[in-house]
Amino acid sequence: MKKILLYVIITITAFFMLSPMLWMVSTSFSKDSIIASANIIPRDFTIENYIKAWNFPKVFDKSVTFGTFFLNSVIVTACLVVGGLFVDSLAGYVLARKDFPGRNVFFYAALATLMIPIYVTAIPMFLIVRGLGWINTYEALIIPFLSSGFGIYMFKQYFQTIPIELEEAAKIDGYSDFWIYARVIVPLAKPAFGTMAILKFMWSWNMFFWPLIVTTDIKMKVLQLGLTMFRGLNVTQWGLLTAGMTIATLPPVIIYIIFQRYFTGGLMAGSLKG
Repeated sequence: MKKILLYVIITITAFFMLSPMLWMVSTSFSKDSIIASANIIPRDFTIENYIKAWNFPKVFDKSVTFGTFFLNSVIVTACLVVGGLFVDSLAGYVLARKDFPGRNVFFYAALATLMIPIYVTAIPMFLIVRGLGWINTYEALIIPFLSSGFGIYMFKQYFQTIPIELEEAAKIDGYSDFWIYARVIVPLAKPAFGTMAILKFMWSWNMFFWPLIVTTDIKMKVLQLGLTMFRGLNVTQWGLLTAGMTIATLPPVIIYIIFQRYFTGGLMAGSLKG
């Protein structure tokens, strides 16, 4: 009886937590309107909103659509996830296994970046990017965020849980440090990579502030900036807006479903050893 009651409470709580998303999906499949409805089940079911949203706005430039913003986000996110995992994991491996002067200083400096909000570093970063001539380029959106203090910390902590005897055996066989990292460490650290892939994807996909200040050309706008164009000065087309929001929400959900089995294990293992 207690289990049944617990499941009922969890189900009701989950429904209330998911109700905003259910409303968004329902509205996206309903006829477009400037009046927001409160229906969870769509009325007058249609996919027209998705077709119009994907081809929106075609106002400033006929070649630019919502699909252009989506593609920009895919490129930026893919580069940040793949490049970020590589850079952070290499740094974490060096800090976990190599003894060199200043190792602790470097590690604590990386951790210190977690305490500095982007709003503090935005102006210096913008001046550097502008000086390099990277305004309205993928370089401006990708390179400043290839490395993260949390990623370095996460990988370092996880790598320290891997028995060092495995690496020593590989060294006896004559393999280089990079080969050991690529063929021994990486396969054993799938939970850490899965966890960081999810976190980096979520952060990269939802970037808004930084793209807002380094992209002035509409062709370089990312998805989150594109969503703001669905809102008019006087009215909002709720069908188009919710269709765009649903399109923007699907990739993170899919990525989480794919990597969820690594997520909890990676977070827990990374906190076991300091």
